[in-house]
Amino acid sequence: MRAALTIAVLLSLQATVALAVADERRDVNFEQVSSILNKYCAGCHNAEDREGEFSVSSFQDLLAGNDKGAVIVAGKPEESKLLQVLTGKTESAMPPKEEPQLMAADIGLLQRWIEQGSLGPADDMTSQKQVFKAPLLTKADLRFHHVGAACSVTSQTIALGKLGQVMLVDTERQSPIWTASGLAGKVNSLRLSADHKSIVAGGGVAGLAGEAVWLSADDGSLLRKFTGHNDTIYCAALSPDGQILATGSYDRTVILWNVASGEILRSLTGHNGAIYDLDFDPSGQLLATASADQTVKLWRVDTGERLDTLGQPEGEQRCVRFSPDGKFVFAAGSDKQIRKWQIVARDKPAINPMLIARYAHESDVLQLHFLDDARLLSSSADRTVKLWQAEQIAALGTVALLDEIPVGMCVGTTPNINLPFLDVRVVALDGQVVTVPPNKLARKLHEQPSTEPAVDPSTIATEQNVSGTISVFNESEPNEQLAEANPIELPAQLVGVLEAANSDVSSAGGARDLFRFHAEQGQVWIFEVDAAQSKSPLDSRLEILDDQGNGVVRTRLQAIRQSYLTFRGKDSTTSDDFRLHKWEDMELDEFLYCNGEVSKLWHYPRGPDSGFRVYPGSGSRHAFFDTTPLAHALGQTTYIVRELADGEEPLPNGLPTFPVLYENDDDSLTQLGKDSRLTFVAPASAGYILSIRDARGFGGDDFRYKVAVRQPVPDFELKLRGNQMELPIQSGREWSVTARRIDGLDGAISVELSGLPEGVIATNPLIIEAGQQEALGSIYLAAPLPESESADEPSKIEVAVTATAFVNGQKVVKTLKEKLTITISEKPEVQLRLVDAQDSQVELDELSIRPGQTVTARVVVTRNGNATRIGFGKEDAGRNLPHGSFVDNTGLNGLLITEEQSDREFFITAAPKVQPGRRQFHLRSDTPGSPTSRPIWLNVLPRD
Repeated sequence: MRAALTIAVLLSLQATVALAVADERRDVNFEQVSSILNKYCAGCHNAEDREGEFSVSSFQDLLAGNDKGAVIVAGKPEESKLLQVLTGKTESAMPPKEEPQLMAADIGLLQRWIEQGSLGPADDMTSQKQVFKAPLLTKADLRFHHVGAACSVTSQTIALGKLGQVMLVDTERQSPIWTASGLAGKVNSLRLSADHKSIVAGGGVAGLAGEAVWLSADDGSLLRKFTGHNDTIYCAALSPDGQILATGSYDRTVILWNVASGEILRSLTGHNGAIYDLDFDPSGQLLATASADQTVKLWRVDTGERLDTLGQPEGEQRCVRFSPDGKFVFAAGSDKQIRKWQIVARDKPAINPMLIARYAHESDVLQLHFLDDARLLSSSADRTVKLWQAEQIAALGTVALLDEIPVGMCVGTTPNINLPFLDVRVVALDGQVVTVPPNKLARKLHEQPSTEPAVDPSTIATEQNVSGTISVFNESEPNEQLAEANPIELPAQLVGVLEAANSDVSSAGGARDLFRFHAEQGQVWIFEVDAAQSKSPLDSRLEILDDQGNGVVRTRLQAIRQSYLTFRGKDSTTSDDFRLHKWEDMELDEFLYCNGEVSKLWHYPRGPDSGFRVYPGSGSRHAFFDTTPLAHALGQTTYIVRELADGEEPLPNGLPTFPVLYENDDDSLTQLGKDSRLTFVAPASAGYILSIRDARGFGGDDFRYKVAVRQPVPDFELKLRGNQMELPIQSGREWSVTARRIDGLDGAISVELSGLPEGVIATNPLIIEAGQQEALGSIYLAAPLPESESADEPSKIEVAVTATAFVNGQKVVKTLKEKLTITISEKPEVQLRLVDAQDSQVELDELSIRPGQTVTARVVVTRNGNATRIGFGKEDAGRNLPHGSFVDNTGLNGLLITEEQSDREFFITAAPKVQPGRRQFHLRSDTPGSPTSRPIWLNVLPRD
C-alpha cells in the first residue's frame, strides 16, 4: 500500500514540474493572477472590508499596497511582500492556517507575473472595476431571458431591459424599433430623461461591477458608458436638467456623475444595504435614495451632504419618488406600506416629518409612479397595480392584475405638450404587457374617497319620530328557540327573568330570552338594559339577529395598519398611555381595533415615556360601534381600521377585514356599568329578533331585567367646574365645562358668559368641539374693578352661563342654573404673560398656524416672591387648544421654568387633521392658586 502511494506522489510531482516548466515559456496575464487572488485572498482583502488596509479587488488596489507601502516590486519577486506573506517567509503568513492554502503552481505563476513586470489588464477601463470575473456559464434558453425593467418613451413605444440589451418596442405593432446590445449583465433599471430624448439603463454583473449606459431614445446609440461600482447597479436616473447622473448599487453606494465628461463628481455613502431606487426632486437640488437597510435618505446634490434619514419603515425600501411639486417624498417596500414625508428643509439637515403610512399591498411594493399631480400608481409582488389619491394615500382601486410580477409601469405621454396621460402599460417579468385604458383611470378619479374619518352610526342624530305609546311586555317562557320568540311592538319596555337554560341552546352560550319585532329600513332604535343597576346578578349581553338566527352585520372594518401593545397591557377602563409599536404611522381620530374592541385615538404620545390617549381623553375610555371596552395583554395585536362603505369591496393589502355585528356586552360609553346599550339602524324593512343573555352563560330565578326600546332623543347636559373662584388682579383662573352627550348628539356646543364687567377678560364663547366632551376657559382680571359699595367686603361678580347647540337642525338654548362666582382678591401670586417669541415686550393677542405647522411663543412670569420651579404641565400644557393642536417639545419634565429663569420659549404644533378655525387658549401654572395667563386666540389657517 505504501509503495503504491509513493509511486502516486512521485507521478503527481513529476506532472506538476512538467506543467511548471511548460508554463515558464508563456506570458502570465493579469486575469490568471486575479483568479488566484480572488480564490484565496478576496474574502478578507476587498474593496469594502480592506483588512490590513489592503485590497486585491483591482489592479490599482494591488499597486497601491497597504498603509506600510507597496506589496509588489515589478521584476523583483524576492522583494515583493505579497510573495513573502504567501510563502510564509514573514511572521504574518497568509492565508491563515485554517484557510485553504495556495498550490505550488499558484505561487510559481504569481512569481513569473512579477518577474515579467507585473503587467495590468489590457483594457484600462477594467482597472476601475473589480477584476474578478464571474464563472462562465452556459447561457439559459431565450425563454428564461426575462424582462428586468421597462419605461415609457412615447405614447406608442416602451423600452424593455433584458439580459445584455435594451430594446425599444412599438406597442401597437408589437415589433422592435431598435436594439442596443452588448450591455454588461442584466438590465435592472430604465429611466427616461426629462426631455424624453435619452434613456439611462442600469445593470452590471453581480459581484463584479456595475454599469450604466446612456442611450439615444431615437436609435438606441450609445452616448456614454459609466463604470465605477463594485457590484451591479439597481437604479440610475438623470437630473431634470440632464447634467448629472445618479446611480445606486448593491455595493451600498450612490455615485453622482458628470454626464458630459463621464467623470465622478462625488460618492454618497451612509446606507448599510443595497440601493434599490433613487429619485431627483423636480428642482434637481435633492436626491432621495431607498435602501435594503430599511431607510430612505435625502441628500443635497451639489455638496453630497446627507440632510435626513427617514427611518420609520419596517422592511427593505424598494422604491422612492418625489411628488411632482417636490414638497413630499413617497417610498414603499417589503413592509407592504406606502409612506409619505413632508420636505421641510432643502439646504440643511432637518427632521422631515412622516405624514401618512398606509398598508397598500399583500406583498412587497416594487414601484411607485405619479400619474399626475394628484394620483399615484403602485405595483407589487402580489401582481397587482393600484391607484391612490396621493394627498391621503387613499385607495382608488386596483387597476391591473398580472400573471407575473410587474417590473415596469409605463405612462404614455406626449413630451413638451400640456396633455393629460394617454394610457398606462404595465410590463411583467415574462414580458406580458397589460394596458390600463384612460377611461378606466378617469372613472377611478371620480371615485375619490372622502378624507373625513369614519363615523360611528350610533352617533348619528335622527329626525325620525315613530308615533305610538310605549307598551310594557312581560317576557313569557319558553322563549329560547327562534320559533318561541315573544312578539313585541316598538317602542316598548320589556320586563323579564333570564331563567337557567333548559334546552340545547345552552351549548351555544347559555340561557337566552328572544323577542321578535319589525323595523323599517333606516329606523334607529336604542335598546337599554336595567339589570346590574337594580342589583340583579345578570351581566347582560344584547344581540340583534335576523329571522334565521344569524347576527346582523352593522359594518365592516378594514385594517390599514398593524401594530401591537408595547410596555404594558391595558385594563378595560384606561384611556391613557396606549403605547403602540410604530405609533408614528398613526393619526388622531383613527379607529384602533384590538381583540374585538374599537377605540379611537385622541392625543399623540408626548415624549418617550408616554403613549396615545384614546377617547374621550380622560376618565374611562369609550368604545365605538357598540363594542365593549376589554382588558388587553402586553403584545396584543392591534390594527388601525377604516369603515368600508356599503357595497365597497375591501382593497387587498395583506391585512384582515373585521365584520362588526349588532351586539353589546357592557355599555360602550361606560355610563350603564355592566348593563348593555345597543343602537340599531335597521338595514332593511324586515323582522328581527332581540336576544338577551348573560355574558357568562348564567341564569336563574333572580336574574331579573328590564329593556327599554326607544328612538333616540338627542340632547345634552352640562356640568361646570371651578366656577367658584378667587381672582387676584393681573392674574387668571381656569374653569371648565363638561358635556354629557345624549343619544348621539355629536355637534359643537357653545357656552357663553354674560354680565362680565369691563376689565375682566374671558374665554368667551367657550366651545366644546364636535365629538369632544370638555372645554377649558380662563377668567383674567386685567385691572382693578370699581370699588364696591361696602369697602369692607371684597368685590364679587356673578356671571350667567348659557349653552347653545343644534339638535336635528334646530337651535337649542339652555340657561344653566349654576353661575360663575368671582371674588376679587389682592393676594399676590405668580403672574403669567404670553409674549412674542422674539420680543418679550410685545404681548400676544393671537397666533396663526396651519395644519402640520409649528409656531413659537414665550411665557414670561412675574414671580412676586416665588422662588420655586414653575411648571405648566406635560401633555396638557396648552389649555383649550383646538383638538389636534398641542404644546410640543416639552421633554420628560413638561413645559417648565427653572428657579433661575423668568421666561421660556414654547412651541405649538397643529396636527395635519386640525380644521381651520379660531379658538382661545391659555397656560396654567402649578404654583399656589393655579394662576392662568390671559386667553389669546389661535387662528388655524387653511392648509397651504
